[in-house]
Amino acid sequence: MSIQKIKKHLEEYSYLKSIQSLLYWDLETYMPPGAIEDRAKRLSYVQGKMHSHVTGKKYQGMLAEMKGEKLKPLHKKLLKELEYDYHLQSVLPLKYVMELSHATAVGTHAWAEARKNNDWKTFLPHLEKLIALKKKETTFYQAKKPYDALIALHDREFDSQKIRILFDELKVGLLKLKMKVEKDGRFVKVKDLKGPFPIEAQKDLSLKVAQIFGLSQKYSRLDVSAHPFSINISPQDQRITTRYVTENIDSLSSTMHEVGHALYENQLPTDWEGSPFQEAVSLSVHESQSRFWENVIGRSKEFSEFLHPEIVKSFPRAMKGISPETLFHYFNKSVPGLIRVESPELYYNLHVIIRFEIEEKIFNENYPAAQLPELWNTKYKESLGIKPCTNREGILQDSHWAGGAFGYFPTYTLGNLISGSLSRIMKKEMPKFHSLVRSGDLAPIGEWLKKNIHSHGRAITTKDIVGQIEVKDYLTYLDDKFRS
Repeated sequence: MSIQKIKKHLEEYSYLKSIQSLLYWDLETYMPPGAIEDRAKRLSYVQGKMHSHVTGKKYQGMLAEMKGEKLKPLHKKLLKELEYDYHLQSVLPLKYVMELSHATAVGTHAWAEARKNNDWKTFLPHLEKLIALKKKETTFYQAKKPYDALIALHDREFDSQKIRILFDELKVGLLKLKMKVEKDGRFVKVKDLKGPFPIEAQKDLSLKVAQIFGLSQKYSRLDVSAHPFSINISPQDQRITTRYVTENIDSLSSTMHEVGHALYENQLPTDWEGSPFQEAVSLSVHESQSRFWENVIGRSKEFSEFLHPEIVKSFPRAMKGISPETLFHYFNKSVPGLIRVESPELYYNLHVIIRFEIEEKIFNENYPAAQLPELWNTKYKESLGIKPCTNREGILQDSHWAGGAFGYFPTYTLGNLISGSLSRIMKKEMPKFHSLVRSGDLAPIGEWLKKNIHSHGRAITTKDIVGQIEVKDYLTYLDDKFRS
């Protein structure tokens, strides 16, 4: 049967993908800096092999054979997804695919150095090249606007117009909530915990929380990188990273976020290797999982009560006199900041909206890369009332553009919106939700996510999970938290 041939072929594709992921993980963590050009060539080579594997005549023949057979409903879904993926890949010339892979590997390394040295000028040529390559990529797809083509690569259920409608409604709601939170004062007038916070203790705490969330060290590891990330080598091999500073314990939030991603990948079906059924529904749904674990669970009042003794044990001096309620307020301190990954929930989505607006200008209005720092700083002043003093805390803070991931940023906020709907649904279906979190017994919550989302891969859609995305679900979730 053609389905068995397809499965075998895609299994081989998954092996190539694992090699690519491992090479990239090492690039971001342990690779010696002098090896970047050599690594970029190898990543480009593997990417080329992957592209050829799922666009070549042999694979075309398999798809045609499968299309001509009488298929079960599940296999019909699979064929539909395979044909969609084939179209995305086959319109891209092999030369372009390899060139982009090389540019992103070199660009990511250049970004890390530029960020460390606050050196925008050395990164600019790499960014200009990546923008040019991604503009070229948009011409291979049919979309109303160039930026829509890039958005669809990460979540094909959305375009810039649909996102704009959701973001405009969200922005209005956030600004109203911001006024309420400022008037209340409990989440604004919060003193920071006084360090230092030893890095080894932070790492131990992160590993404990990962285990509590359900991510076994048997199938994962935690390392350090310039920008926290999660990467899937295979379902049984999850790599997550965070970054530590001794002045605070923000590493914990980063770890919780990346654990959410890793749990999704770890629980995808193992019998559909390399196929859409072993992939997330979309990056928006993927982000909903990381934001759910980081915020709905990790920053909740109930989890603050559960985690309080562990944090006291890890940092006895810093936690002296800090109650569980004070810790909850600390985790949800709501003042605007410059760094997206360190931003409180109340302001986080404003960071994402800024990037969405900038990317629209880059791809739909040909806004020049050289002028982006000025645009970035202006938008931060308008939306958050603060302005970066350096490019390191401004336009150089994120690695996404260095990796060519334009159109990715909107999925962070779409993921937040989905997490709000998940919170509503789960609390309705699980009356003991709050008591489970308070006790640290998170296995039933993890099982719910596995049963309803993770175990299906792309055999389901966002609509199957939460119905229509509702901004009000997320705003209600936030309002409930800030009234706690």
